[in-house]
Amino acid sequence: MHELTQAKALMIEAGRRLWQRGLIAASDGNISCRVAEGFLITPSGLAKGFLTEEDLLLVDERGRVLAGSRRPSIETGMHLAVYRACPEAQALVHAHPPLATAFALTGQDMERNAPDEVKLQLGRVAMAEYGAAGSPELAENAAAAAPGTGAVLLRRHGALTLGRDLEQALFRMEALEQAAKMLLAARLFTLSPAGE
Repeated sequence: MHELTQAKALMIEAGRRLWQRGLIAASDGNISCRVAEGFLITPSGLAKGFLTEEDLLLVDERGRVLAGSRRPSIETGMHLAVYRACPEAQALVHAHPPLATAFALTGQDMERNAPDEVKLQLGRVAMAEYGAAGSPELAENAAAAAPGTGAVLLRRHGALTLGRDLEQALFRMEALEQAAKMLLAARLFTLSPAGE
């Protein structure tokens, strides 16, 4: 579990890296982590690549705001549901990485042919059933899919990664998108073999 000041700095850095790597755009995505006082979470409707400490919110296990003046992410319920389902998770990253999200949009499995290196970083990649953004159904479906995974594709929505800390959750999001790139390239090569 992170100390509050350190956790805020790590969340700001995670938001910046997600934006710089093209894993989120505009006000996409959300980040959270467990702290002794509850859960830190990013605000709704604010670009995660440009967060400040004052932008972050502290919420309790029911999503009530304990500190912060902004509105918490509309996905706060999803984060809290996944924390309840996965007590070992200390941090969550929700993003819309373009190619991994394409797998989520089409309901295609990423696990079957993923490279071993990616499997070692991610563990199992699950697919959660569809629920509208910010809905109780999305929270319920993500929580049902998350146990025993490092990453969850949210059908027709995006992706969620879990970690023992923020760095691992962030690295898993990067690894998920890298796996999607490799799988797409492999499929393209299969469609058009070299030399033909």
